[in-house]
Amino acid sequence: MISIVIPIYQRRANLRLVLKALELQTNQDLEVIIADDGSDDDPLGVISSYASRLPAIRYCWQKHDGFRAAMARNMGSKLARGSALLFIDSDILLNRTALEHYANMHKANPTVIIAGQYDWLPPMMIKQSDIDVRWQVLVAGALPVPRADEPTVGIVGLDPRAARVENVAYRFDSSKIVWRQYALMLFSGNLLVPTQTYRELGGFDENMVGHGAEDCEFAIRAELAGLPVIFSAEVIGYHIYHWRDQARNEFEVRQNVDYIREKHDLLALGIAPGGAGQLPLVYEEI
Repeated sequence: MISIVIPIYQRRANLRLVLKALELQTNQDLEVIIADDGSDDDPLGVISSYASRLPAIRYCWQKHDGFRAAMARNMGSKLARGSALLFIDSDILLNRTALEHYANMHKANPTVIIAGQYDWLPPMMIKQSDIDVRWQVLVAGALPVPRADEPTVGIVGLDPRAARVENVAYRFDSSKIVWRQYALMLFSGNLLVPTQTYRELGGFDENMVGHGAEDCEFAIRAELAGLPVIFSAEVIGYHIYHWRDQARNEFEVRQNVDYIREKHDLLALGIAPGGAGQLPLVYEEI
C-alpha cells in the first residue's frame, strides 16, 4: 500500500480537486493522510465527503505557527501504514495512472526513491467535473482563466528535470529504462520515498520554516547516504496555479538556503554556494 501524505494550510478548494484526482486513480491500493498545519477553513468538511469514496482517509492537525510543511509532512508520516510514502502537495493533480506506475516501480525497486514529474498549469477555473470528464482539456491548459490580467510568468511550464533528458523520458518504458540520478533535485510536491528509507533519514528537517527548500535539504541527506533516485515522466503531478507573494517566498527561500549552507558543507558536495548544482545524470537498465 502507498501512504499519500498531503500537507495543507487554508487550501479547502484545492484539496477538493486533489482528492477528486485521487478518487479516479487506476490503482486504489492507497491511504490518504491529510496533515493540517492549522487551517481554519473547514478542511474536515471536504475530507468527510471523501470518507466513503477513498479506501482510507485520515487526518491530523497541528497549531499554525508559520508555514511548517516539513513538520506537517513528518506528522502525517507517523500515521502511515504503507511500505512507501507518497508526498504530494495540496495543489497537485496526479494523472490517472500515476499510482499504478508508482506502485509498479516501487515493487520492482522497493528501496529506491522515485521522483514524479512536476508540471505547472496556467491559472484556470477548475471544477471537479473538469477532472471527471475534461481531463485532457484541463491538462492542456485550455480551460477559461479566472482573470485576463492574472500574472503567469515563471509559473506555467514543464518540469525542468524532464527537459534535461531531451524528451527521452517521455518515450521510455518505465519497467525497463529510467533516468537515474543522485538525489540533489527532488520536489516534495510529487515524490515517493520508501517508508523505511524516510525514517532512517529522519524525515524532513523541522528547523526549516517558510516557503521552499526543505526538500532540497532532504535530498542532500539522501545523496550523502548514497541513495539512488528514479525519475519517471509517466507519473505527472499538475500544479494548480495559485497567487503567491513572490517577494516573501524568495526571502524565505534565501533564509532556508542559508540554513542549508550552515548545516552541510556544500562545496564538498560539489554544489556552488548560491547555485543549484547537481551531479551528472546517467541512463541505466534496472
